Amino acid sequence: MGEFQPCGRPTNVELFSIQDKTVIATGITGGIGFEMAQTLAEAGAHIVAIHLPDDSNTELLGQTIRSLNRQFHAFGCDVSDSAGLRSTFDNIWKSGIQPDILLNCAGFNKRAPIEDIEDEWIDKIFAINLKASYVASQEFAKQLRRLDHRPGKIINIGSVTSFKGMYNVSPYACSKGGVLQMTKAFSNELALMQDKPYNDYIIERTPARRWGTPQDLRGVLLFLASPASDFVTGTSISVDGGMTGQ
Repeated sequence: MGEFQPCGRPTNVELFSIQDKTVIATGITGGIGFEMAQTLAEAGAHIVAIHLPDDSNTELLGQTIRSLNRQFHAFGCDVSDSAGLRSTFDNIWKSGIQPDILLNCAGFNKRAPIEDIEDEWIDKIFAINLKASYVASQEFAKQLRRLDHRPGKIINIGSVTSFKGMYNVSPYACSKGGVLQMTKAFSNELALMQDKPYNDYIIERTPARRWGTPQDLRGVLLFLASPASDFVTGTSISVDGGMTGQ
């Protein structure tokens, strides 16, 4: 007898596949962001970079992505300029690029004691780390809605300072704490944008507006069981449709 496969149930390979998905990302021309972009491309995704207009690393990023036989597009923009960032997303949509995944990775920090941080640095840190992520998520979500609620993913990069108090990074900690709460707020609202009013006790308290199923645990299970989670320890992952994220 053949192996039983419930109708519509994806295989384990399909469950983790991002083949031919398009990732729109900020802050990926260097450091952690570069590694993330390369990882996504190796997994089959095409990459759209939003980068500073004078960023010399963009060419190397493009070469790296194309060497993996993935498409690469680059749009110059200072993400701290909200109007410019909105205009950049408009140009991305006009170019025919379809939204699948948004990666907000752009970040900036200035280390100094609280009393020495000047307004210029506060404004810059908040604008890049928090407001740019918010605006990018807004524009991405609006396009998903315009495309008849196309499925999509938004990934925001936080920090240890999103959770713990640290020294000489107070504006950065504020901005990254905001990113954490912004992610919760967006996840609740966007998970609900298509659904009808709640009809029972559980649904009322679940932002994803449905009962969970055993299949919902598969992705997290495989992640925690695999080498992909080797650097994840002592933390919790909620698989609850957003119930505890409220």
